[in-house]
Amino acid sequence: MSFKLKTLFMKSIIAKKQRKNPFDYEAGESFVLDENADPTLNNSYYFSAHGAESGQSLYCRLGVRSCHSEVWFYYSDGLNRYALKEMLYKDNPPLKVRKTDSGWKVEYSGVLTRGDGQKITAEFNGDYTSSESAVDFFSHMPAVRTAKAMAGEKWTKQFFAEVQNNNQVHYEQTGRLVGNLTLGGEAVKIDLPCVRDHSFGKRDWNYMNNHLWLMAVNETSQLNFSMVSYPAMSILEVGNFKSENRPMAYMLEADYDRAAVACGAAPDNLGLKITLDDKRTLDINVTKSDEDSYVFQDGDYTLIEGVADFTVNGEKYRGILEVGFNKDGARIYNGREIRELKV
Repeated sequence: MSFKLKTLFMKSIIAKKQRKNPFDYEAGESFVLDENADPTLNNSYYFSAHGAESGQSLYCRLGVRSCHSEVWFYYSDGLNRYALKEMLYKDNPPLKVRKTDSGWKVEYSGVLTRGDGQKITAEFNGDYTSSESAVDFFSHMPAVRTAKAMAGEKWTKQFFAEVQNNNQVHYEQTGRLVGNLTLGGEAVKIDLPCVRDHSFGKRDWNYMNNHLWLMAVNETSQLNFSMVSYPAMSILEVGNFKSENRPMAYMLEADYDRAAVACGAAPDNLGLKITLDDKRTLDINVTKSDEDSYVFQDGDYTLIEGVADFTVNGEKYRGILEVGFNKDGARIYNGREIRELKV
């Protein structure tokens, strides 16, 4: 069966599944990981807030597993940076998140390392609120995107079993993070547009080959683009864009240098052209200004979280350029020639 026919066939099946299994936002918001759950199961909360004009960036992540918690915390005012160096905590992680009546409470209490290496005490008390609908990475993305990713692979019983076995719930929501950050006794006001990411289910970092995630916000709009490579699917790309006074639009096609995010490092600059389902095109330029690395599962997978400035059709944004790589470099895109990948 040709790539085109396989795409049409899978698009029909996926679209039908999306209609029969709509995203359950309330179930996602109330999910709690069982304390005796398999260690490969993960419940991850991520908040990423940025000021396109101020140059401020604050991101934090709490990844809960039955065996430990994975914690990130980072802040930059555009000149100085402060970051948590320790990631794994058996008990009492310094970052706590909890659901409230109006959104989510985010609290941090611990030590951060300044850019010059000096350790300082830090406290953050923030509230995330949103009036926007969440975007689920399966239910809301155009069925053709996953269909193309599947059509590019050899179809076997093992292939379909593997696809089914590695599903997880993953959704994002644009809102605002407001709070107070204290750095060594100095108070900093945080009042920034923010993207909240929540994912839960099986996450074995060694299962991933490589990935790219771009997220950018300003006071009125938000961009998301992600690419991931798994053993079962060599490349899957999805994205969405929400601009002021317009409904959410979803990516149909993307053109960028895929080799630039397949070399074990985060590029300093990246350009993309994205075609949306409302027929708009986005010309995107990304300039990385800082980064931190996070190593998972005893070196199985390295994730580089880059902070970056963006322009989208000439308009300023700020956000994240994130890349990740398996320790086995031969697995990047499953070892396939990049120019031959069907996207």
